[in-house]
Amino acid sequence: MKLKLGKKTIILISIICLFLTVSLLIFFIAENNSDRRVFFFPGREGSSGEVRMVPHKKSTEDNIQIFVQELILGPYSIDHFRIIPQKTKLQSLLLRNKTKLYIDFSSDFVVFNDNFGMVPSEMTLLIKKNLEYNFPFLKEISISIDGQTL
Repeated sequence: MKLKLGKKTIILISIICLFLTVSLLIFFIAENNSDRRVFFFPGREGSSGEVRMVPHKKSTEDNIQIFVQELILGPYSIDHFRIIPQKTKLQSLLLRNKTKLYIDFSSDFVVFNDNFGMVPSEMTLLIKKNLEYNFPFLKEISISIDGQTL
């Protein structure tokens, strides 16, 4: 049994195949504009990870800055708790020699209301855990508040 296709049908199928091929090439070859990151937040049953896609920037310092700002925003899941108080601002972030990171937060990092259940030492440990997991090349992470090292 032979199937006869008209000239218009063959042209239409060819155009659809061409569009499909070009779309797939663009999808697989084009640079992806987001990075997959894992955020660790404390929960009722210990710390667990939350996967998020965050915008990708050209510089490593900018990628780390976006990550820290997402950390300040807090968890998506209602089963997780914040690491950093909500009103805290990221004042500066510097990456030196591609291995040393300096982060300065506003004083809201240590001045928070009574229902925030973490002390600054726990907060800094979780921040460092998040950064070391997502940016394994970091060898030294220094966190300060209004320019004062903790």
